[in-house]
Amino acid sequence: MSDLSYTTHGRYARLALNRPDTGNRLTPAMAQELATACEAVEDDDEVEILLLTGQGGVFCTGLECSPPATAHRIRQQFGSLTCVERLGALTKPTIAVLNGDAIGVGLELALACDLRLAKAGAQLGLPQLSEGLIPFCGGTQRLPRIVGQARALELILTGTRLDADRAQQIGLVTETIEPERFAARVDEVLAGLLDKGPLALRLGKEAVLKAMDLSLAQGTRLEEDLYVLLQTTQDRAEGVAAFLAKRKPVFTGS
Repeated sequence: MSDLSYTTHGRYARLALNRPDTGNRLTPAMAQELATACEAVEDDDEVEILLLTGQGGVFCTGLECSPPATAHRIRQQFGSLTCVERLGALTKPTIAVLNGDAIGVGLELALACDLRLAKAGAQLGLPQLSEGLIPFCGGTQRLPRIVGQARALELILTGTRLDADRAQQIGLVTETIEPERFAARVDEVLAGLLDKGPLALRLGKEAVLKAMDLSLAQGTRLEEDLYVLLQTTQDRAEGVAAFLAKRKPVFTGS
């Protein structure tokens, strides 16, 4: 069985790290496969949403790097870990399904996703400073954008691990879910997104993410431009028609 499973299920795709005996730690081959799979998701017009998860009760606990795990050795084996960059660059909504611990690069993968659904009891942290390193897959940049500068500094400098409940309190995860409800709740969130117009989902994501690098005035102009653009689509016409007919819309992404 492959160390990375990529499957499509109609309108969504599922990526699962599959080395549970190692904590789903990424190998160089897995990192390359993950980058390639992200390209496939972006290029597949049928896929509207990506789920990223891990097998065996753990999400991802870092990298599988031969010792000593120095910055030079990691660069030699993994390059720049473009898989995280490509995950974060996807224009389609992404959900990190944190079925267990997300540590180090594992948390950086989750930070690159749009939503993070965590199973109660999962641990999250960025312990790289204790290894003489810093997060290098966007963690120092994405974390403060999500939880604020002060919280990000605390988590990165101390290497503190948070449980899922505390992570939700500071906005690091979207929702914490009890184990017995976890799979069903993930399905509910996914179904709720799939009910939305795929173009609206993508442009809504674009508006929010690009706003981080814009002034308020620039961001509101972008929002208005994307809003006007959506008015010209068949999906918008279908949404209006469905509302007037009091029926569920059937969006086509056009």
